[in-house]
Amino acid sequence: MPEIRIHEKIFNEFRTFRRGIVVAVNLKNDGPSTDLEAMVDEAISHAAAEPIDIKTDPRTIVWIEAHRQFGSNPNKFPPAHCALLKRVQKKGTKIPFINKIVAIMNYNSITGITPVGGDDVIRAGGTLELRPAEGNETFVPLGNPEKSEHPEPGEIIYVVSESGDVMCRRWNWRNGHNTRITEDTQAIVMNIDGLGEGNEPKTIATRDRVAEMLETFCQADTTTTLLSPSQPTWSFEI
Repeated sequence: MPEIRIHEKIFNEFRTFRRGIVVAVNLKNDGPSTDLEAMVDEAISHAAAEPIDIKTDPRTIVWIEAHRQFGSNPNKFPPAHCALLKRVQKKGTKIPFINKIVAIMNYNSITGITPVGGDDVIRAGGTLELRPAEGNETFVPLGNPEKSEHPEPGEIIYVVSESGDVMCRRWNWRNGHNTRITEDTQAIVMNIDGLGEGNEPKTIATRDRVAEMLETFCQADTTTTLLSPSQPTWSFEI
């Protein structure tokens, strides 16, 4: 049975961290969705019309400071949702429609101003863990399958424990190629990350909206939970 776990060091150093989890199976991720594309376009337009200051807004600065805390330079390696927000806050920006699940991730990252990411759990296999890197794990960057690199020791990574295959570097900076979500993906684990005082209700609300959208647009069967200091691990079926 697959398991997700958060290393105790993460919760010890980031006590307010919460990870909302959505497991979605029996997915239909192929083909377009004009309704979903329209929702993403509207979210982008709203972000451009009412931009936030990413360097000072509490919802983004908490992640920028977290990256500095574990030794990453957020100016060089920004959290993915901060980079996405910076991009879409420029008027006239469009982002490509890759597939329905990726569109759902983008929509909720923009509207929730929070990290939302996911992986093909069948491609991943094994135990999915958020933990400090030892430095001998392997990362293949998304879209660059011929490249292979190692994370920095102590860097927070999301990794398949048994294989050392890194699914995401620098907590939420860049996804890996091997567990990417494609139109053929049948089962995923989606992560909705919250950080900062009082984030738990918002994290749960975003998690539940992600689950609802996966059910509506991908006809998925979903299961949800919340990882926290009192529940750092969770096993699930696919």
